[in-house]
Amino acid sequence: MIPESSFVLVANQAQRSRKAMCDQELRGHDPYDALLSPLFRLPVLRSRRLPRFAAQQVVLRSKVNLRGILRVPSQLNPVTAGLYVQGLADLTEAGLLNREEASAEVSAWVSELASIVSPGFSGPCWGYPFPWEGRQHRMPAGTPTIVATSMVVNGLHRVWRVFGNQQARSLIVDSAGFVLDDLPRSSRSDRSFCWAYSPLDTQEVLNATLKGSRLLAQAIDAGLADGEQDRAEEAAMASARFVVEHQEYDGGWPYAVSPDPRTWRDHHHTGYVLECLSTYRSIMDEHQFDDSINKGWNHYRYRFFDANQLPRYYDDRDGALDATAAGQAFITLALFGDLEFGFEVATACLPLLARPDGTFTYRRKGNRSTRTHFIRWSTAWMFAGLTRLARDGSLAA
Repeated sequence: MIPESSFVLVANQAQRSRKAMCDQELRGHDPYDALLSPLFRLPVLRSRRLPRFAAQQVVLRSKVNLRGILRVPSQLNPVTAGLYVQGLADLTEAGLLNREEASAEVSAWVSELASIVSPGFSGPCWGYPFPWEGRQHRMPAGTPTIVATSMVVNGLHRVWRVFGNQQARSLIVDSAGFVLDDLPRSSRSDRSFCWAYSPLDTQEVLNATLKGSRLLAQAIDAGLADGEQDRAEEAAMASARFVVEHQEYDGGWPYAVSPDPRTWRDHHHTGYVLECLSTYRSIMDEHQFDDSINKGWNHYRYRFFDANQLPRYYDDRDGALDATAAGQAFITLALFGDLEFGFEVATACLPLLARPDGTFTYRRKGNRSTRTHFIRWSTAWMFAGLTRLARDGSLAA
């Protein structure tokens, strides 16, 4: 039984966060947006990797927000918009928004998302509005990724399901072309493969390839043409099988596949894997991965929360309390039917992460919190998580 006070707390915070996001027109900064500074349009800094990477890390790690000095503008991240419309759909199903007003607002944001697709690819796709200098590769601003595209499509899928928005449906269906035709694949057997993170790399990141499987399932659900369905079903299955093949003995999943050194197991990426596998199973009515899902869920539920009901950043040690991890925790717990615990986690997190203006702190460790507001990584994810709790809590009442 969910206490009424917990439901009211979650619903009220979701409404405050919605207003805060609207007040900012969903625009904000990102931890990795330093290279938007005009400084990096100068001839030497425009192309040299080392100073660009170093500057990005300095701005990321600085205790003082340097973006004003560097004239880094706030941006609309497509993922923020995708999470926002997902939350609006959930608030509407919870009975907390007027359907007609919500539908009009959602339609405007769907049109905005359609206007900012990355051009030149086989279907609608989205990337981040800033260039990014990684350890292994460089991504120019707007480079589409399977992660950003899938998060946007996930929000569009909720919009189509709740409001019947046909522009959203078309974007969902057409986005399958990007996943099927534009992303490199790596394979270690003839039964499975891993989609790359973007058209520019060959990373084997488990939650990323699984987001491709979910997107294709959602495209099939939204009416992908018969001629493409078989190809999409086969590809989605092979990608999901790759993830299951790389599940570790205790049920956990590494972020990336060895020899990539990023083999840690963190909260929100594990939540993504479970959410995507569950959604894929539900839409496709495919149950061959049930044992893997159950094993992964047990690992997640008993390794990723501390004694105070707070999300642990890693499964083997404590880290900062992270807003993305918290927001994804609400979604994952609700999806797997652990709704009461989801409200307990939210009740524990809100006093530590919520700000008076309706936004959320990105990370908190002890008494120290990130001062800079990163809307896509904090408020948008918390909004999506809280609205999912509100929706499921309302339906369960």
